[in-house]
Amino acid sequence: MGNCLVPQITRSEAIKIMKIDGKMLTYASPIKVYQVLEGFPGHMISDPLSMPQQLSLMSDMLSGRQYYMLPVEKQIEVGFGHDSVVRVKLVISKKELKEMLTKEELPLEDMISLFQASDQRKESDEERVRGWRPSLASIPEGC
Repeated sequence: MGNCLVPQITRSEAIKIMKIDGKMLTYASPIKVYQVLEGFPGHMISDPLSMPQQLSLMSDMLSGRQYYMLPVEKQIEVGFGHDSVVRVKLVISKKELKEMLTKEELPLEDMISLFQASDQRKESDEERVRGWRPSLASIPEGC
């Protein structure tokens, strides 16, 4: 007669996960993060004791703890492989362009220093223009 008893999960053994909409998911222990996320693509599990920080997919979730399920922010990845193209718009003098083209392979650091130098030169030119003011003598008003 007592063979049909199913062990119940007690509150202290349950793993609770709160979704962003406030709904609670309850899982039996032991369970790994990737097992929970199989049904929720584009989400991550965060530990409640820290700032929203993604737990490793192979992490064991501890019983009696509450976790948070958050959507993963999409990150734009920029690749510098053989197949990728990066466009840069810049303004340089003819002398600097000639200098860049004569070198067959310009290291990235040299290119950045060239751009920074031209930016500093442009700022100093703008300061000189802004710094000039005409000197006007006052005109006496009289009849």
